[in-house]
Amino acid sequence: MKMAPSLIAIAMATLGATAANAADDVYFGAGVGAAHFNGLNNINGVDDGTEDAAAANAFVGYNFTENFGTELGYQYAGRGNTEGSRYENQGATLSGIARLPVAKDLSIFAEGGAYWAHTDGLETSDTRVSPLAGLGLTYKLNDALDLQARYRYMWNVSDLSTAAYNTSDDNYKSNQSVATMEVVYHPFRTSYVEPVAAPVVEEVVAPVIVEKNFTMSSDVLFAFGKSTLKPEGVDALNGLYQQIIDAQPKDGSAVVVGYSDRIGSDAFNQKLSEARARTVADFLVGKGMAAGKVSIEGQGEANPVTGNQCDGIKAKAQLISCLAPDRRVEVRVAGVQEVQQ
Repeated sequence: MKMAPSLIAIAMATLGATAANAADDVYFGAGVGAAHFNGLNNINGVDDGTEDAAAANAFVGYNFTENFGTELGYQYAGRGNTEGSRYENQGATLSGIARLPVAKDLSIFAEGGAYWAHTDGLETSDTRVSPLAGLGLTYKLNDALDLQARYRYMWNVSDLSTAAYNTSDDNYKSNQSVATMEVVYHPFRTSYVEPVAAPVVEEVVAPVIVEKNFTMSSDVLFAFGKSTLKPEGVDALNGLYQQIIDAQPKDGSAVVVGYSDRIGSDAFNQKLSEARARTVADFLVGKGMAAGKVSIEGQGEANPVTGNQCDGIKAKAQLISCLAPDRRVEVRVAGVQEVQQ
């Protein structure tokens, strides 16, 4: 179980890869496997030793993006022996993880970092930080669970005197490797499911041209100065969509026009009116209207309903209330209506 030192360079290069989509994913994991203490049997004066041992680990990680994350963990590298005496190693790991999807639900990863380890053996002990590199393969079982295989190699994990076994001045500088099978739990991970528009049942009836205009108060749909729907705004748009369905327009099109009041700069009001119109249009498309048949316009503070009736008001709260009719969204629907005969 040896790994070429060039793996560190490979892992570090992979960590620099640019990721396109954020994952924002916290996860927890644990595993079991085997460890190997390289060269433990080759120490002068050791005739009977065990280089292989059972290993285990536990870790917590965070994926900053789909391709890059970091992990903090505990690694128990197992217990070997020299001439019947315990040789044991364990410690903490900190590493960066670079991940590359290779197939549906299957990805490979490389890691590079540090291993802060404590070693007891050769009738002495040592604690130090050493470099760590690794490779692995992950299979996604479902949104909550992954099954993962990992291989790690650590350099100069310990620097122990061999004086208890011989009279030489040589120290045992241990390199070691660990292979584990792991289960990874993602408590917050969910898969994106593209929304499917609800089917519209149509009947063959005699067509007539239909045009309908709907006006909704922006204060019902949005908070002041915002373009994100309020809960009551969602209810209002559900009611609007039902009215459009009741009109039964076939091959219909809709124009969503947003208006603001005159408070604020022209640029801000124009941008806000467009954003509100886009929010309403997206809602209608999500309910089932064809995206190619829905367009938006932002009119800013143009065409005020209140005219000049609020000109004498100075207090901002009173002015906001007075200008409420100007803050509106209009939905203009045109199409062919099939009427039962």
